[in-house]
Amino acid sequence: MYYLPTSLIFIGYSIITFIYVFKNRREKIQKHLFFNELLIVLLLLMAGILFPFMFQFHSPQLANNTLNFLWFFTSTFFLIEMGVWSVFLIYNAIISKRNPEIMAERDYGTYCKEVSNRWVDDFKSEFGRKFLHLFTTFVILFFWSLGTIFDNLGFLNQFNLDNYSFSYWLIITVGYGFVIMFQVGDLTRLNKFHILPEWAKRWFLSMRPSELDTFVASTPLVLSLIPFVFAPFPILASVALITTGADAVACLIGKKYGTHRLKKNSNKTIEGFIAGGITTFLIVFVIMNIYQFWMPISFIKILMMSLVSVILFLLVDFFIEHISDNILNPILTGLGMWLILLL
Repeated sequence: MYYLPTSLIFIGYSIITFIYVFKNRREKIQKHLFFNELLIVLLLLMAGILFPFMFQFHSPQLANNTLNFLWFFTSTFFLIEMGVWSVFLIYNAIISKRNPEIMAERDYGTYCKEVSNRWVDDFKSEFGRKFLHLFTTFVILFFWSLGTIFDNLGFLNQFNLDNYSFSYWLIITVGYGFVIMFQVGDLTRLNKFHILPEWAKRWFLSMRPSELDTFVASTPLVLSLIPFVFAPFPILASVALITTGADAVACLIGKKYGTHRLKKNSNKTIEGFIAGGITTFLIVFVIMNIYQFWMPISFIKILMMSLVSVILFLLVDFFIEHISDNILNPILTGLGMWLILLL
């Protein structure tokens, strides 16, 4: 039952987020944010429901006492994280209530103007933002490599662990911890901005002006990877790299070299569109070959996965406007690769 605190945290998040979205549904529908935020609600709910099955899915031989320790450590870490947030929020709520002038100074409208004024939409700034997104993939690949090294050295056997259980424990703990951190920040920013700590306000200064009335893109990006914890690692790695790497290449090439609009009234360019498709193909093809030991499949299947991922990536990029590609790209490309694997 040590998994229960984590599951309850995320199920609770989904309920609170749903209440916020439903309460503001008219504004959300008007700004084309409603369906996107409902998907985040579902992803949070899924994260809570699926958590008890993650660590042992690829390691059915995992001993109960080892599994309980992993759950205990992760849940304890999250409870501490929630406790730290609670202390800061309660402290800011108390001082704001005692001094109404402080509450007046902490006006979200003023903060929104500051974010908009700071926003720079050029190649250098976009490169920095995309690099932060790529950090998600770096974490996944680093922890997997760390687990592989420890497993080969025989270190993990001493603790009744293997590469999958150890690596995924680290990946899931860091990923879920990231979501907790930003979801608390987002919900506070959107509902009770005056109690948001100063250090949290500095986090959000780099967000896009289009994110001021909704959740930042990083949260759904991480949440959309959760279903693929149950897929072989090469699929998870490919999905993560497509979502961060291919999207980054498409954006940066389009911004630097794009001269032909993909569609009317769209910032996307044909050059970026093509670059994203080529990068998607290369990502899947290379990852499937590098990590083939963990998912032995034929060259034909690798080629099919690469091509299907490209098609799905380009379809999302061309047709979808009001749903975050940080949600649709990983889910559709990941499901496409998974389906081909099962054929």
